[in-house]
Amino acid sequence: MFENEYTMNRDLTKEYVFKIIGKRIMIIGLTIFIVGIILFLSLDDGMRYVMLTCSFIGLFCAIVTPITMINNLENASKRLNNGKIEKTKVAFKDNITMDEGKVHLEFEYSQIKQILETNLFIVLKLGDNSAILVYKDGFTKGNKEEFSKFISSKIR
Repeated sequence: MFENEYTMNRDLTKEYVFKIIGKRIMIIGLTIFIVGIILFLSLDDGMRYVMLTCSFIGLFCAIVTPITMINNLENASKRLNNGKIEKTKVAFKDNITMDEGKVHLEFEYSQIKQILETNLFIVLKLGDNSAILVYKDGFTKGNKEEFSKFISSKIR
């Protein structure tokens, strides 16, 4: 019915991390940074430096965690495929099949919890840290407009 193909690269991985899985930790880290700076400026001497330390830890997490996620995703993909990034093929028929190199996964439509979109992907979230990525420009059968209608009807 629908088929989609793409090869993950650094830009695609960054979009997935910054817009989907890393967004929450970046917001929390930046919030801790801002609150820590405000408290640093408004508290007396005893707690000022504790708040300053907390703010820098929050900033560190907001910056370093997404970079670590990007590297971990790339390394995991390479580990599964003998050191190479392989093409991902996703097919939507009676169920969803994903093939990346020699790795084969199958999912039921009922496992999709949420549909999100970024500039490059339609993201079918399965949980907090897992998703099926559908590259908007990667359709080899069907197109993104028809697919959006199809997948929305499947998860109701």
